[in-house]
Parts: sequence; C-alpha cells; structure tokens
Amino acid sequence: MAAVLLVALNLRGAIAAVGPVLPELRSDLALSATTAGLLTALPVLCFAALAPAAAWVGRRLGTGAALLGSLVALAAGTALRVLDGASVLLAGTFVVGAAMTVGNVLLPVVVKGGFGPRAGAVTGLYTAALAAGAALTAALSAPVAELGGWRLGLAVWAPLPLLAAAVWMAVGRSTPGADGRPEPVPAPPGSAALRVWRAPVAWAVSVVLALQSALYYALTTWLPSLLTEDLALTAGTAALAASAFQVLGIPGAVAVPALLGRWRSQVGLAIAVAAGWAVVPAGLLLWPAAWPAWVVIGGLAQGAGISLAFALVVLRSADDEVVRRVSGMSQLVGYSVGAAAPLAVGGLYAVTGGWGAPLLLLVGVAVALGVAGSVAGRPAVLGGARAGQP
Repeated sequence: MAAVLLVALNLRGAIAAVGPVLPELRSDLALSATTAGLLTALPVLCFAALAPAAAWVGRRLGTGAALLGSLVALAAGTALRVLDGASVLLAGTFVVGAAMTVGNVLLPVVVKGGFGPRAGAVTGLYTAALAAGAALTAALSAPVAELGGWRLGLAVWAPLPLLAAAVWMAVGRSTPGADGRPEPVPAPPGSAALRVWRAPVAWAVSVVLALQSALYYALTTWLPSLLTEDLALTAGTAALAASAFQVLGIPGAVAVPALLGRWRSQVGLAIAVAAGWAVVPAGLLLWPAAWPAWVVIGGLAQGAGISLAFALVVLRSADDEVVRRVSGMSQLVGYSVGAAAPLAVGGLYAVTGGWGAPLLLLVGVAVALGVAGSVAGRPAVLGGARAGQP
C-alpha cells in the first residue's frame, strides 16, 4: 500500500509545480503565453497519445519493472528540463509526461489485481495521493524559487520519484499485483470495441473526463499568473492559492464515493460538480477580490469532478472488459482535450491581452460539463451485445 501511494504522489506533482513559477520562467526564457501553456499541455497530451505504448511496455517488462523504470525516467525528466533553454525545457517536459503515463496506465492494474474487495477504497486513496502530490509541489515551488530561481523550484522535486523507486524496490514485490511478472497479452479487440466507440453513453462519459480535464489543467497552469497579474498578489501568495486549489481536491475526491452509494443516478451530482466549476471563472471575472472563496470552491469541485469521472467509467460498464474499453476511450478523448485547454487559454490571453475572454471560455466549458454529466449520469449500462446501446 505504501509503495502504491508513494508512486501516485508523483503522478501530477511535476505538472502542478510549473504554475507557481511560470511568471518568472516566462520572463527568463522570453516564452509566449502559448508556448508556456505547452508546459502543462505536453504531459497531458502524453497521457492520451502514449497510453497504448505504456500498456505495451507493461506487458513486455512486467508491471513492477515498468513502474520502476518510469519513476527513474520521471526523476531524469524533472532534472533535465531546467538545464538549458526552451527546447530542453520542452524535451524534459515530454519525458516527464511519458513517465507519468506509464504510472497512469499501470498503477490501476496493481490496485485492481492486488487489492480485491479493497480496490474501491485503495482507488480513493490513490486519487487523494494524486491531489496531495500536486498540492505539495504547488505550495513549495515558489518559495524554493525565491531562494534559488525557477530552475531550483522545479528541479528540487527530482529526488521524490527516486524515493518512490527505492521504496518500490524494497517493498514492491510484496505489494499484491506488482511482482514484476509480465501480464498475459489480452485478446485482440473485436467488434464490441467499435460499438463502444459508437455508444452515446460512452461518449458522454468521455466528454465528462475531457471537460473536467480541460478545466483542471487550464486553472492549474494559469491561476497563479492570473492572481499575480490582475490582483497584484505576490508569487508566494499565488502559490498558496494554487496549493489550496490542489489540497481541497482531496476531500472533494473522498466525498464522491460515499455519495455515489446513495443514488442510482449521478445526474444531480454531475450538475453540482459543474456548477462548482462554473463559479470559479465567473467569480474571478465578476468579483476577483473574493478569490479565496473561488479557490476553495474550485478545489472541492476539481477533486469531486475527477473522482466522478473515473467512477462513471465503472458505473456505466457491465463488466471488466467494457470497463477497459470505455476507460481507454475516455482517457484518449479526455486527455487530448485536457491538453488543448492550457494552450487555448494561453492563446486567447495572448490575443486579447487580458483574462476576461479566457475566463468566459472556462464558464462555457463548465456549462458543457453539466450537459455531458446529465447524460453520463443516467443509470444506463454498456455491456456485451448491448455495447452499442445506451
């Protein structure tokens, strides 16, 4: 359990570390807003594009060995990206994203295969660990950067994946489902996979993850910059706001599993999550001085939103095979859209010269999330011969 949670702690931190030091980084390297958006978008794009390759690596090397290698690669990418200019920064960011993708794909395999009836509880802890890792780096990157510059603020996190790798080597073999033995190659996908891709419910589930990811990664990237530029907050205060946004995802994520057991339909919960998301950009646009309230609401919404998005994959699927297919579809669609969001917000800011238009865009995304959630939250099930039916 400790090894699993420590690995999860590393699967978002290097992304969240960028936002608090982004103003100094952009100034030092003369990056445009669009290029700066790539620092968050590129890892998320890896989540979508490299997921099949990560699964292949897991089959070839075994889950345990592949996870160990990904932790070493994550440490290397975290250190590499601060060594030179923009091109090296982006190359290191790609390595970080590729390494995280392996963890995204294979760590749930360990949880599902190794913890049996405890898998649901372990998944909740795993999701909380993702948020905790992001909160840690968001809180401390800016204070470290004040001591030694943005390069130190990012590179200081390189030892954390190495610590996780050491723990994995020490206790990973005793972790159920993580003995490092290659897993059986699954049967080739058949026509059921194609029917899942044509199913409206599968698309609704995928769009929920897509819009949730878009909102989360856009605000993770740009919230500190918005607070320092529009409200003249110090970098340290903006970093605390970014950290609070991440930390509050933990109670949001933990609350959702308890609420799911109370209702057969998740429509109301999905609309509540979308409303919470909409309050954040709308509040920053209409009453920016109340930013602490918007940060609190946004933190709870983002934690509840990602937990709900993952839960809908399981709830709308009749069996494990459909879960795998819907999960693969939702991650491809979801993280592709999530990767584009920081770029779109940065590009819109560059064109308009202010945060009004980007914030309006995010309000629209939140409204669309509510619409998609009202479809995905209905108690329909995909499975077997009915994979193409709602």
